Amino acid sequence: MPQVVIIGRFRYINAKIMSAGHDWAEENSDLRGLKGLIKVDTFHIAPDRGMAVFYLLTGEHAKAALPQLENSFSDYSKMFDCKITWEMGVFNESLSKKLTSQVS
Repeated sequence: MPQVVIIGRFRYINAKIMSAGHDWAEENSDLRGLKGLIKVDTFHIAPDRGMAVFYLLTGEHAKAALPQLENSFSDYSKMFDCKITWEMGVFNESLSKKLTSQVS
């Protein structure tokens, strides 16, 4: 069964606050309560944009985790003046492996 991902896209009103938000998240985030969570990847895309990808074991885990993530990041959004949009998708393991195998 393929893993399910939840993607959070973070858009900061003031790009200068983004690094403070990252620092706060490193020190204060606690995702241990999310059942089925197996990995999180985070990305800095632009001075005012970031993204987090949460990998979960099943669709049921993702459906339960999404409202928890939205709720827990609601305060973060207010503290660091950013808009967060959330999406769910299925991790394409075979395509990812195929493309990764082409890396020398």
